[in-house]
Amino acid sequence: MSDIASLVTLRSILDIEIARTYQWDAATIITVSGVDRAGDLTTRIVEYPGALVDIAAEGFSPHSAAGHALSHELHDAIQRRVRLWLAVIPSDQLPRLRDALGADLIHEAGAPSGGRTPIALSPLALLEAWAAGTDEQREFMRVSMAGLDTLSTASHATRAARAVGASIIERTAFLKLCRNPKFIAYVVVFVYSMARAVPVMFVPHFRGDWRILWLIDVITAIPYTWGLIEMVAGQKLWHRIIGAATAAVTFLAPYVYFLVYGRHAPASIWVAIACIFFGGIFLEVFRYQRDRAVKKGLAGLL
Repeated sequence: MSDIASLVTLRSILDIEIARTYQWDAATIITVSGVDRAGDLTTRIVEYPGALVDIAAEGFSPHSAAGHALSHELHDAIQRRVRLWLAVIPSDQLPRLRDALGADLIHEAGAPSGGRTPIALSPLALLEAWAAGTDEQREFMRVSMAGLDTLSTASHATRAARAVGASIIERTAFLKLCRNPKFIAYVVVFVYSMARAVPVMFVPHFRGDWRILWLIDVITAIPYTWGLIEMVAGQKLWHRIIGAATAAVTFLAPYVYFLVYGRHAPASIWVAIACIFFGGIFLEVFRYQRDRAVKKGLAGLL
């Protein structure tokens, strides 16, 4: 892999050795993980649990070493919102793994090679399936999910853990909200917007009402923050385009009023608008290149 490819795919699934060693079907992996694009497959949400290989070799029992390993690894994955498990299983042992965990949960994620088959599994799908499964599966999940902290788990995982009667650590909605990055972004921008108009009172060339400027700042704070978040993290291209346009317009809105009733608008205004515009283009180009590089890497073409 070239230095440029390594840089573009930094912290992606390709940093996991098993992803580089075998050829994988990117479309299957994206579908199983639930992400929208290959570049979103990061080391934070992809893991290689050893329990899957052990279960394929030995079968599954809740009280076996492989069963205890699966319980521990699943609890950790759900707690940290891991979305994808990868493994390479001896092809003749694959039926045993399917029988143990569920045939519809084990996805062949690449062409068999050398007597081994790459497979993909969603930890959340396993939790949800077993939470609605047999008494033994439900009991296994009740024990496995004990101590799960709902502060960081996905809502689907929390509901499944509650459904099996697991002793989980419940958190208030307000506490969860305070740890939500989007909520924190809204608060920071809103506070900034409330304070940004105050210095205008002391600008000698401004002949408008600073309170109107302050009101425009406050009203545009929420759509401005939404636009920035969508521009950076939007799941679809048209979301990101609308987000960038919204961020640019709402950022400029207070300054339109300033320009109407004042003079000598700061050059930083136009610099910020240019950063939003060209930053959005750069992000899209980078995402496209990252997606291509990750798919090629999974296919063994890098």
